[in-house]
Amino acid sequence: MNTLERTKFWLWLQRLMRFGLIVCGIMVTLIVFAATITRAISVDFRGYEEFLIAFAFWLYMFGTAHGSFENSHITADILSLVLKEGLKKDIFDLIKYILTLFIGIMFLTWAVELVNWTIVMGTKTPTWRIPMTIPQSSILFGLACATFYNAVRLYNEIKLIVQKYGKNKNAAIPDRTGEGGND
Repeated sequence: MNTLERTKFWLWLQRLMRFGLIVCGIMVTLIVFAATITRAISVDFRGYEEFLIAFAFWLYMFGTAHGSFENSHITADILSLVLKEGLKKDIFDLIKYILTLFIGIMFLTWAVELVNWTIVMGTKTPTWRIPMTIPQSSILFGLACATFYNAVRLYNEIKLIVQKYGKNKNAAIPDRTGEGGND
């Protein structure tokens, strides 16, 4: 665990993601339940989709951020399964983290432009007039968190490689989880 992972910001962000996942999950469930009940008793619940979409966007992006935090998102890196532990695998992992961060920054830039566009255009939902900035800003939040965690992961990977292959080979080498120990 590095110094950043012991800060109040790190812990606060972790709590925020868990809270967001719980609240948005409950709200999506309640909205779908209410829509089902009102449809069954022939009551008009007009525009519920607008709330549902907003909470679903946030739920999805909180999940994206949390998956990036836990490093539990879906990957397709078959090479890390095939390669044996050693320099080749470490170089492959380093390249993977660099590309992940680069792509994350690219998507983050587009998310900033999207949110800026929704603010400038003043787009709103048709029934309840909910600003589209609310659901679409979740994309910015999720990508910002994912990019942040990927940058931390890249930093940790660089630190691991320096410790592993640097001049001081007698130092304890932390594993990729940051827990410590030898590889």
